[in-house]
Amino acid sequence: MAALTISKIFSNTWFWFGLMAVVVIIHYFWGKTPPPPKPSKFLEKHKKTITKVTDTFLISVVLFGWVPSIFMFVIEIKPLWDPRYKFLPPTETLRGAFAFFLICATYASGLSGILIGMLSTFHSGLTKVKRIFLIVISFLPLAFTILFFLTVPKEKPEDFWPMFKLGLGGFISCWIINGPAIILGKHFLPVAWNILRRLRWVSGEYPR
Repeated sequence: MAALTISKIFSNTWFWFGLMAVVVIIHYFWGKTPPPPKPSKFLEKHKKTITKVTDTFLISVVLFGWVPSIFMFVIEIKPLWDPRYKFLPPTETLRGAFAFFLICATYASGLSGILIGMLSTFHSGLTKVKRIFLIVISFLPLAFTILFFLTVPKEKPEDFWPMFKLGLGGFISCWIINGPAIILGKHFLPVAWNILRRLRWVSGEYPR
């Protein structure tokens, strides 16, 4: 019984948020602020190369994240053109395939919104066009979630709550990363650095 209770506590997200808050408070009042980071000659020398490699990796992950969504959608609608797989009416088959695609797309769009916001092009020179683009990709998880609610039959309310949490989680995550760029015109990393500096977890200026 005690083991089951402990397991429930450790699996509770709010427990970890509370523990993190306690650690932050303790460090703020009694912790020691680390010295400013020393500039790395290697990073300075290969900064452009590292930036290109990082951007390529992020874009690759974004593209790969959408591949399963599209692939599974094609597999799900296979009964529409292959007579060997006709188990359901075309309308139900298409609706089920589209609903499954929206689940995958919600997850993929949330991940994409986070990774795209971390690309080097959004670290500086945040023009109006860039901000609008970030707004669009940050709203995609919510848009896919709403489409899912409009697609899934009302007699299946048990599917709503998990999908709502998935969409809301992706939406909030995107805005945590892209919100500073959209609202303040500053990238997430220097803003996060300033917050950590106020909490005495880091010191000095953000290493660019």
